Amino acid sequence: MTQYFELNRKDNIIQFTGKFGMTEIHPFRAAVYHAARKLGYRDIIFDFSKMTAAFAGPMISACSQSISLRSEKIDIKLILPDKKPLKRLFINTNWAYFISPKEYPQSSFKGYTHVPTSIFRDHKEQAKAVNKVLDAILSSIRNIYRKDLSAVEWAINEITDNVLVHSESENGGLLQLSSFNTRQKRIEYVVCDAGIGIPGSLKPALDIDSDVQALDMSIKEGVTNGKGAGNGLFGSYQTSSMSGGFFHLHSGNGSLFYTPKPRAALVVKNERVPFNGTLLVSCLDYAMPSLLENALVFGGKKGKGPDFIELKYEDINVDRINFSLSTESDAFGTRPAGLPVRNKIMNLIAYYDSAFPIVIDFSNVPLLSSSFADEVFGKLFLEIGEEEYRSRVVLRDCDKMNKMLIERSLHQRKAGMPT
Repeated sequence: MTQYFELNRKDNIIQFTGKFGMTEIHPFRAAVYHAARKLGYRDIIFDFSKMTAAFAGPMISACSQSISLRSEKIDIKLILPDKKPLKRLFINTNWAYFISPKEYPQSSFKGYTHVPTSIFRDHKEQAKAVNKVLDAILSSIRNIYRKDLSAVEWAINEITDNVLVHSESENGGLLQLSSFNTRQKRIEYVVCDAGIGIPGSLKPALDIDSDVQALDMSIKEGVTNGKGAGNGLFGSYQTSSMSGGFFHLHSGNGSLFYTPKPRAALVVKNERVPFNGTLLVSCLDYAMPSLLENALVFGGKKGKGPDFIELKYEDINVDRINFSLSTESDAFGTRPAGLPVRNKIMNLIAYYDSAFPIVIDFSNVPLLSSSFADEVFGKLFLEIGEEEYRSRVVLRDCDKMNKMLIERSLHQRKAGMPT
């Protein structure tokens, strides 16, 4: 594989040769900036035909930059890589769509090592994007426990929420689960926006002299502009570094890199070319024992930090878990659609032991297929047993027909149980 890169700009055409890695982010953005801002081109062509390798961080950066330019009526066109596997990757990950939506449709790819890039502009879209990432993990990894996902859920939710609360980005943010290794239980995720950036967010509220200082302070506990607790980047950095993963952060004229090998090192440096917005690339080992509890040491005291499951599902007024079926699934007709739903319910049951009933809300849920009903409720009944099912699972606002389909699946599963 080619281990070099070459970047050339000829008029409004930006030609890229070789591999597109993290060190190529700033030169590429500079070339795009020069064509759009200095030379005033209203249409720019990204020629990736000679690209030999592409990585999620820099590609999501290119996607975010393209969205920002289109909002200014600057058109971006894309020439895909000549290499067929790389061309498919551009299509499947939504990179082609976000760079040039007029030329390429949204991806319909559903795989196990990548989740197509999602855009989120409000908390509803954020929840959908994050759930898409978690659904991919839950649907592909067997025998995964609730505690294994705590760090992933918390970190991704915190970082994507930061985009909505702090970035002031008119175009929201982008999220991609780049890859995960089911054997090592390693996750890599990317979050990017084209907002005011970390320096722009922190400098008005704190005594900060430079963008480098802003990034250095951003991963420290409790550093905030006043709009939040200031623990999102701190906790995300901690979960990555403590689990032996890496952590990259680009914003303004600063960049921050943590790498675990060959020797753990944190480097914060000045960049000549600014990154308008924020790019975070994080890798963590989500199976590290007690990762979230050890990473989130607030005020010098180790303990259980904010938990996504508790925040999303637990009803603080009564001892119960609220599970909205229409929110958790967008399809109700197949077994594959039911599998991640059942896995989530099983994780909740295991997480809360016998303390809480699981109230499954059927509001806005259409007629279930028999296969979906059996995949979720029939198999759940079989796994936890009739006694626990009847005491823990509560159906709310479930119409007569759906109740009948569910009870039929329970009856069939009970008939097949050994006596």
